[in-house]
Amino acid sequence: MEKHSAIFRREGNFVRFDQYGLKLSISEDISDAEYYLWLDETIAHLGEMVSGGAIVEKDDARTKPRYNMGVYYDTADYRLLRDRMVLRTTCNPITHAFCAFKYGQNENQVMRDHRHIFEGTEKLTIQQDPISEEAVAIVRNLLRREDIMHPGIVLRQATGITADELTPALLLMQYRKTFYVLLDEEDALRCSLDRVAATHLRVSAEMRVTKTFSEVEIPVYPRIKEHVASDPRVEQLITALSGSLIARFGTNVIQESKYQRAATALGIGG
Repeated sequence: MEKHSAIFRREGNFVRFDQYGLKLSISEDISDAEYYLWLDETIAHLGEMVSGGAIVEKDDARTKPRYNMGVYYDTADYRLLRDRMVLRTTCNPITHAFCAFKYGQNENQVMRDHRHIFEGTEKLTIQQDPISEEAVAIVRNLLRREDIMHPGIVLRQATGITADELTPALLLMQYRKTFYVLLDEEDALRCSLDRVAATHLRVSAEMRVTKTFSEVEIPVYPRIKEHVASDPRVEQLITALSGSLIARFGTNVIQESKYQRAATALGIGG
């Protein structure tokens, strides 16, 4: 199907790809043990639910979930939040740091992601403290550049918003517990249970509170091969996994980005 044909293109440090899949809200009351009991049962039976389907995990996926920090930038009046767009930096203390701009989902439930991959001292500065003055300056300097393609250019073309209008709005901290879904032994989905904590950055430090929420993401693998993407069983996998989660935990399919969910929890943007 066309909507599954994930576009993944990289030119230098600029990456563009299309994201397709479902996201479900899951109660904070559901423990990791309960979730992993569901996952173990699903691992045992997925091949019966969808022919050729299988689930694999990295050896330390359960004991060492990936920790990411995201700093969400917006205008003073939260225009990106209102328009269901996202501009953020995301980093892991060990592996990566990037800046991304995303539109909201289109009519085919596809979200286009544009990102710049940081390297060298810029990467290290953001990894060490993504809300530091130095890290924010790196991001805003990137968004001002005219000599390379980057998320700021896509944002400006789409909205007219410039780097000078953008400041950090909130910090999102996330533990991501990932599993992979294969179709005939090839990558099809990259799924995760995300435990999220969010903090408002536009209030004084003593006024800051942290709000938490959890969700399960069931998206197409970013670099899925074209022949796999066009296989109708990919959508069957998404439907089977989401349906099983809904039946087991009473989860709800949601359209909101993590930025929207965090802003609502923190009372940001009205």
